[in-house]
Amino acid sequence: MTEHDDMTDGSQTSPPPIPWRRVTGLLRPIWRGVAGMVALSVTGVLIGLVPPLALGVLVNALVERNDKPEALLLAGLVALAVVLEATAYILSDGMYAQNASRLYGNLRMQMFAGAVRRSRRGQDTTGLASRFISDAETIERITMSLLDTGAMTLVEFVSAMVALGILEPWGVVAVLPLLAGTWIVTRRTQEPAASAGHRRQEELELMTRAISRELEHGDDPQASGRFRTAVERVMKAEVRYGWLQALNLQGSGGLAKLGPIAVVVVAAFAGSHHAGTLVALYLLAQRTFWGFDGMVDLSLGMHSVRGAVARCFDLIDTPRADQPESLRKAA
Repeated sequence: MTEHDDMTDGSQTSPPPIPWRRVTGLLRPIWRGVAGMVALSVTGVLIGLVPPLALGVLVNALVERNDKPEALLLAGLVALAVVLEATAYILSDGMYAQNASRLYGNLRMQMFAGAVRRSRRGQDTTGLASRFISDAETIERITMSLLDTGAMTLVEFVSAMVALGILEPWGVVAVLPLLAGTWIVTRRTQEPAASAGHRRQEELELMTRAISRELEHGDDPQASGRFRTAVERVMKAEVRYGWLQALNLQGSGGLAKLGPIAVVVVAAFAGSHHAGTLVALYLLAQRTFWGFDGMVDLSLGMHSVRGAVARCFDLIDTPRADQPESLRKAA
């Protein structure tokens, strides 16, 4: 059995689940910075509710009552809210970059120690360089990005749904079936996308190993053909992964675009004829679907990175040269 045959057999199984206890342990040295980052992001989301609500009142003030002083006051409120929202996000993004750099530094040092132990045991170390880049980035996605984006999308979804229900209860009724459809589309593509992403990364590692092997052979006339085969396998894996991601993201995205329109139509049939109210409902429904779609995307992301997370910890868990391999499996 060749190396590729062995890898192909292994790639047909689903990647292992994410070891959440170990993953969260990576955040302990930076938990204060992470908490501050999330707090600023959530603050920005809550401030972001002000513009759609105030804009609805502003439109009603001009269209219904022609009250220009009130409209100017509301316009100033919208502008202030936009500035405060942007400030909160800028501070949050700055803290995100600082926290992510510390996370990457700690993680890559642990991975490097594992790579050194693997080299001393005489194990193959070709292809490990990609783990320090692409695989390490997945740890950031399921820690920093999950906490930051997850908190933002959850608060955005819940707060917008509450505001939507207060303004027009029938709007919530119009939203729920579309939210359910978004969830169904996502759940049906999560596992296939996770397996396709796992297979893609394995093929990339095989290709990097093929580069090292073929360069060692020198002027072998067959080298180009063998490497072309490896590249074609990567291309096939990337195409399958791309189609599955497109099916999920565009399917849920299409429903998210339909949602705000459905809310406005239902509200108009229910008797909400004020232009400003319909504008506010549209913007709130938009935020509702943005929040829900964001949570759906995070859910898909958690499935698609399982293989990369497993490879990171597999490297970290490499035992010393004087330790048997059974110790790592027992751990």
